[in-house]
Amino acid sequence: MGGLTIAGNLRILTMVIVVLAAHLVEIGIYAFAFKFGEKTLGLGSFGGISVTEYLDYFYFSIVSYTSLGLGDVFPQDHLRFITGVEALNGLLLIAWSGSFIFIAMGRFWTWHECE
Repeated sequence: MGGLTIAGNLRILTMVIVVLAAHLVEIGIYAFAFKFGEKTLGLGSFGGISVTEYLDYFYFSIVSYTSLGLGDVFPQDHLRFITGVEALNGLLLIAWSGSFIFIAMGRFWTWHECE
């Protein structure tokens, strides 16, 4: 039925870009939650390096989402709970994304025989 035909390797590249974009959107949502929780709801604050701009919250969110946990910025009070939820969510979604891409590669990737 007249669907769009895309080569297997291009499909995988498209999937990787879409998954990366989805992770960045999720990280942005958590960054907004941290800023809203600190500035509007008063759930806590951040220690370490000064967190004043949205990119600072985004940086902390990336570090938390990937479970990297550098420690140069750290949450205090109830913002710690959001950080824990984000780390767990990031761990699960990154693992799921890797599995999804692995399965897609097995299905769509063009494999050549070794000689």
